[in-house]
This record gives sequence, structure tokens and C-alpha cells, in this order.
Amino acid sequence: MILAAALFAALAPFSPAEAQEMVFVMRHAEKEFTGADPHLSDAGRKRAHDWAAFLSNADIDIVINTDATRSRETGEIIAMSLDADRAEVPMADVTGLVDLLDFDHAADRVLVVAHTETIPAILQRLGAPEIAPIAADDYANMYVVVAADGPAASFVHLRMP
Repeated sequence: MILAAALFAALAPFSPAEAQEMVFVMRHAEKEFTGADPHLSDAGRKRAHDWAAFLSNADIDIVINTDATRSRETGEIIAMSLDADRAEVPMADVTGLVDLLDFDHAADRVLVVAHTETIPAILQRLGAPEIAPIAADDYANMYVVVAADGPAASFVHLRMP
């Protein structure tokens, strides 16, 4: 939690009042290994609650998750804990997600709950540097992007222990 406090202190000047978009991007929590559209596992529900606690002072305005069950359940747990609004986009619609961020949430602090296949493209579209591939069993990454007036965004990569 000390790391979280340091992050939020460092990013505090970028407040929504300054119309500075701040986007937190994470992978859904751990899933069951059954079916084409699995639910969260018990470990996944716990991790979603842990992420909610981690983000409790981040002033998240809205959680945007995909329409996949595991992403929806992660987003619901976090949004409910943070008393944030929630929206949903199709799993593979990176362009639609970025448009939603640009046109409807430019001044908001947004949490995006996505997937290993889409997170690199989402981050790239938000102006973040290229990231290493996310392993199939890795659910501990949080990426924070703060939009800039110029071509480069501020970027922080956090890991939950």
C-alpha cells in the first residue's frame, strides 16, 4: 500500500479538474478453466477485491470492462467497492474502447479491465510505450497512463505482490 500512496502522490497534479485523462489498465482476475466464457475463480474474486482495496484512494470515476464474463465480474466487484460507474465494451473492440475514453471520459479517472490479447494495443493507443507480453498465468499487472498535451503520455507499470 505504500507503493500505492507514492503513486497517487506522484500523479496527484493530474486531476480531472485539469481535464487530464488518467487511465488504469488491468487484466481481469484469475478465471476458472472451464467453458468458453469462464467465471472468476475463488482466487480471482479475492484478487478483484484486493485490486479494489489497492485503488480505494485513486478516485476512479468509471470502470470499463469487456463483455467477457471474467472481465465483467472483475469490473463489477471493483466498481461496487469503489462506488464507481461501470460500462461495458465488446472484448476485441480496442478502437471502440479508446473512442469511449476520448469522447466520453476524457476528464475522468478510468479503470479498464481487459485481456492479455488487448492490453498492449490499448496501452499503445493511449500513448504508452510497448510492454512485454503478459504471461497466461499473470494477473498482477496494473498499468497507469496519464494523457499528455504532446505525443508522449506518462506511464507507470505496477505489480501486485
